[in-house]
Amino acid sequence: MTFTSPSVANKNNKFQISSKERDIYFSTGLMENTPVDGVRPTASTAVLIVNADIVRVTVQISGYYLSGTTNVMYVLELYSLNPGEVVTRNYYAQFNAFRFQFETSSQTVEISFWGKDSAGNLVAAHHILPSKLKSLFPH
Repeated sequence: MTFTSPSVANKNNKFQISSKERDIYFSTGLMENTPVDGVRPTASTAVLIVNADIVRVTVQISGYYLSGTTNVMYVLELYSLNPGEVVTRNYYAQFNAFRFQFETSSQTVEISFWGKDSAGNLVAAHHILPSKLKSLFPH
């Protein structure tokens, strides 16, 4: 993010904020969720998004499940969050394997990911803190 100081060209003498950063991409990586005694460890997921930036940001959530060797998209949502806003999204996860990708317009967006069992309890194997999400490069 860059700040432009007041100048002759800026007749209002106001600071302008312009973003020159690229979008930031993260992934949970492929998460196995095969049944144990007929029950999958994770029945649903929870994604917690916190906008810790001083400006409005966007976040795109993409969810995929593995069907054979093919990734099938089943979640595609775009959010715009105000400074300090927190959003929690819950998604179905009754698949043998799944992964989520996140695209944000700011490095200060914090994303946490949790798997939940059928009773709503957190599943440790599918818990990813913001610092543990895998950074991806833009295509």
